[in-house]
Amino acid sequence: MLNLWVSLPCLAQEINPDPESAVSEDASTSTEPEQALSTQFDLVENSAIDSKIHDLLKNHVSVLNRPADKITSSELRLLRFSVRREIANILATEGYFSPLINFDVQIKKSEKILVHIKVELGPVTKVTTAQVNFVGDAVPPELQQSIQSNWGLQKGATFRDDDWSHAKTKALESLTEHSYAAAKITDSQATIQDQQADLSVLLDSGPVFRIGELRIQGLNLYKPWLLDRYHPPVTGDVYSRESLLKFQRTLQNSPYFSSVSVSVDPDPEVAAAVPVEVLVKERQEHDVGLGAGYSTNTGARGEVSYRDRDFVGDAYDLRSVLRIEQLRQIGYADIYLPPRLSGYLDSFGVLFDRSDISGLLTATSSFGAKRVITEDSVERRLGLSFVYEQSTVSGDEETHAKALVSSIGWTWRAVNNVFEPRQGQITQLDISGATKHLISDQNFLRLYGKYQRWIPVATRDVIILRIEAGYVLAADSVGIPEDYLFRAGGTASVRGYSYQSLGVNQADGVVGGRVLTTATAEYVHWLEANWGVAGFVDVGDAADHVSDLSLKQGIGMGLRYKTPAGPIALDLAYGRQTEKLRLDFSIGIAF
Repeated sequence: MLNLWVSLPCLAQEINPDPESAVSEDASTSTEPEQALSTQFDLVENSAIDSKIHDLLKNHVSVLNRPADKITSSELRLLRFSVRREIANILATEGYFSPLINFDVQIKKSEKILVHIKVELGPVTKVTTAQVNFVGDAVPPELQQSIQSNWGLQKGATFRDDDWSHAKTKALESLTEHSYAAAKITDSQATIQDQQADLSVLLDSGPVFRIGELRIQGLNLYKPWLLDRYHPPVTGDVYSRESLLKFQRTLQNSPYFSSVSVSVDPDPEVAAAVPVEVLVKERQEHDVGLGAGYSTNTGARGEVSYRDRDFVGDAYDLRSVLRIEQLRQIGYADIYLPPRLSGYLDSFGVLFDRSDISGLLTATSSFGAKRVITEDSVERRLGLSFVYEQSTVSGDEETHAKALVSSIGWTWRAVNNVFEPRQGQITQLDISGATKHLISDQNFLRLYGKYQRWIPVATRDVIILRIEAGYVLAADSVGIPEDYLFRAGGTASVRGYSYQSLGVNQADGVVGGRVLTTATAEYVHWLEANWGVAGFVDVGDAADHVSDLSLKQGIGMGLRYKTPAGPIALDLAYGRQTEKLRLDFSIGIAF
């Protein structure tokens, strides 16, 4: 219920009579038929009226948005009255309840009439009092205080109709988002007098709602227990809209559903145990994908992928890929189990990887298992894998290495957008190792860390900082698979140098070392639409000992293009040590 009381001499006043008023009166008493003349209205510019209100009038006063029309003087007189009311109603929504409106009518020799509308806003109406009261089940004092302190139209604010509606909606939502799903506004009044607004709102909280049974619709492939793994609202708990939305987001982000809706019926009769309606649409069980791309790191590529979201039943998610690149060929198959009730996400899989990069030919086979635990913005990883590797440097004798590697890792994310960060930071730390006592050729402990930060500049630009470091504690690098050593160079490392060309020189090739350090400073200026330009400096190196590190530098510029999966980068970098220019580029297309 909304009451708006206005006590004013008039809503809109004319500051001067129209020059043609006498003529119009004579015409109205004449027995001769009135002549219809082509009439056009326009709004006179007024520097005292800001552009927002001026545009509001231009866009919403009907006579300003239609072509000239033939009307008589009597019709013009009636139309002026209608236009005056229309303008007054529009300005009232912005807090101006006593505008002055004048019509300047000019008759042209061509028997056309031009009507200039002159508007003076008058004084604006300010809020003098605002009262928010509550009835229904006892609303906790802290919630009442929060609603009152966050009321959108405090004393002294300009009274605008949109702000008045928004303030009431926000106050009501503060109740419905908590345990009062049936809350409603039973009375609201805005009393306007002498440019003062006295506001009052009465909120009826209704009963406290508690969670009842889960009613699921749309399940065909999967069983209802799958939804239990995503922590639905608990029966008997106090209702909270945020808990429902969190459950909905979690289901939506799972691999099993393409759309999810979670809601309750705010009927006070069922408040003691309100049913939770869950409507899901399952993703298709099988996916086959084809893709092609190119990277200056590993050359042209093509790939085929296959996915089965109910592999061997029980919602096991099979993800497999075969990727053929000029310098690297990879095939893998991973099976992801449904999340456990504890929140753990377990997976296991196999990998075959062959590469011929910087004179080092490797063929790696591995299988392993991993557990991922995500809590808020922190991801924790536990893993165990067995790796067997065959490698050859520039045609030399083939060597073999095997390791049973256990690992633990953490990633802390605090960015505004996961796919397109502009502000925030990501920190990653990984620890892995193996021992000769457990089918490994070498004892080693590998430490790796990376830190990235995005710093916004003005409205478009961003500074990107990155630093990474790694160290392998071992008596020797012999017997350690290359995946657990370090090389640098190329895209996402030190641009201006070939992919993985920075490491330990051996014969005519480059092998991994036990020490790594790289850093990047980049400035990106985004132009109109999705295009941007960047300037950057990269430094870094990989070696077998800290004393052997010789930081290589790459400087350059590049182009950026935004896509839904993140920006594509095309960089031209100059390697100071090689004294050569190198293009770094990566793009992929799925079809």
